[in-house]
Amino acid sequence: MIIIKTGIRGIGLLTVLSICAALAISCAGSSSISVSLDGQWKIILGDDPSCRRPGYDDSARDTVELPGTFMPYVAAKKPGLAGTLWLRKSVVIPEYLHDRDLGLCLGRIANADETYFNGEKIGATGEFPPDGHSMWNHPRYYMIPHSIVREGPNVISVRVSYNTYGEVLGRLSITDLKTWGKSRDLSYFYLIVFSYIIIAMGIPLFVISLLHFIRQRGESQEYLYYCLQLLCGLFVILDHSTSWNMYGSMMTRFRVLGFAWAALNVTHPIFLHRIYGLKRKKIEALLWTYLAVVVFTGMLFTDMETLRPLGLLLIVVTTSLGFYNASCHIYALYAGKPLARLFSFFGLMVILGAIHDGFVYFFKFAFIPAPPFFQHMIFYFTAITLYLGTALIMVTRYVSIRDDMDNVNTRLAGYLDEYSRLNEEYRESKMSRRRNYPVNIEKAGEKIEKVVDYIKGNYREDLSREGLAALVDIHPDNLGRMFKIVTGKKMGDYINELRIRDSAEQIAGSEENIIHIAFSVGFDSLRTFNRVFLKVMHMTPDAYRKRHRQSKKAE
Repeated sequence: MIIIKTGIRGIGLLTVLSICAALAISCAGSSSISVSLDGQWKIILGDDPSCRRPGYDDSARDTVELPGTFMPYVAAKKPGLAGTLWLRKSVVIPEYLHDRDLGLCLGRIANADETYFNGEKIGATGEFPPDGHSMWNHPRYYMIPHSIVREGPNVISVRVSYNTYGEVLGRLSITDLKTWGKSRDLSYFYLIVFSYIIIAMGIPLFVISLLHFIRQRGESQEYLYYCLQLLCGLFVILDHSTSWNMYGSMMTRFRVLGFAWAALNVTHPIFLHRIYGLKRKKIEALLWTYLAVVVFTGMLFTDMETLRPLGLLLIVVTTSLGFYNASCHIYALYAGKPLARLFSFFGLMVILGAIHDGFVYFFKFAFIPAPPFFQHMIFYFTAITLYLGTALIMVTRYVSIRDDMDNVNTRLAGYLDEYSRLNEEYRESKMSRRRNYPVNIEKAGEKIEKVVDYIKGNYREDLSREGLAALVDIHPDNLGRMFKIVTGKKMGDYINELRIRDSAEQIAGSEENIIHIAFSVGFDSLRTFNRVFLKVMHMTPDAYRKRHRQSKKAE
């Protein structure tokens, strides 16, 4: 447990440092050899090819402040939230930089761009309509050959495709190639490559959890909802990291993103209910109803005119679900639920990441300039805590089962030794013709009644023949014989029957794993439990649970 707690602290520190590094990307690459491009940029609505020419007269054009969003300007000047525009800026390059290749840092542009320097195309990212593909989170780093750099003003012209998203975020500058290369590699790793690392980590966990769920024949529902979370999270992470057009249209992409976010925030609390043993069926019904409304509305009533208001509503409601998810962890900690102390830290981290990204999407859809802390997505960083938290739970369960098996083996060895001793005593008694002892039924009945009362109150504990015999001052060798004479049952069978009746009530009335129920009522192994359950109830535990489920449905 010390190793696990140390691992939790280390993972938490690693996650926090990773998030801080991601949020500091916009400041990466600062150098004394740098020309800042922050500030006023000319904006020209429409797709006029002549805007790429350095001689284009933009003196009468309006300006926008970059980095930042230009959607308020677009919304005020023209109908519709999709189209193409140009951004232009003149910049003077210091003379000592004229004889070297330079690097242009344009941050992240929503959604696609073509960038020109003095009329020469130096790069492009994403695809323009009609086959539009947004690469809004990809960093734009383009090299400027020294041959096209002028001594006077140099003109940067950027053709931009926007669709609901419309912004330029991050550090805008011209730097030397060494600084430019370091900044490009760091930004691309944290913003794009790290996303695929998270996806790669999630795939084996998805397969393992799905196989475990199938093998348990649907009993371990927390593994099912864990798989559903991973599947929904895949589409969320792909939205800001994919480099290929996998949806065909922006509207389809928005729908898939909305469905994935809503489904993620529906399956996660249900997963928490299962893992913490919280019985909240009414809340789960409301969650499924909400997801059905999202899918129905998205498919039938969402178009370009309604996308923004419906998107804002979806973001507000779905982000609010994150606070309920956090409350599940807090309640589990307060109530002392199993696994709460181990898993709650990781769960809260991923929830905070999801809430943060909900605010990021809100700023984008609301056309509000985002504060620095809300300009980068961090959900895919915090998602790693969900993976690692689940891995720790699996390791903890494995260690616990292994320890239980060791205890069972130790007890079995003790039982074998006791059996050998009893067998030897029996043989000696047989040889000395002392097998039968007179029994005072009245006195024996009083003592056995006391033993029965103690067993009824403590059958979940580890009961031994020696301990029960000492309770009523009877020799252990005589207790079993007297118990059978008075009650008509063997003492072991009587104890097992109490345990089985208790476990049957739990199996019928809860969704708890059968192995947990078996251990909770006093059995040392699942195999023994299954054998005794079949003997007492004349069916397996799985069949018993299914029969009661069918009875409830029929009612």
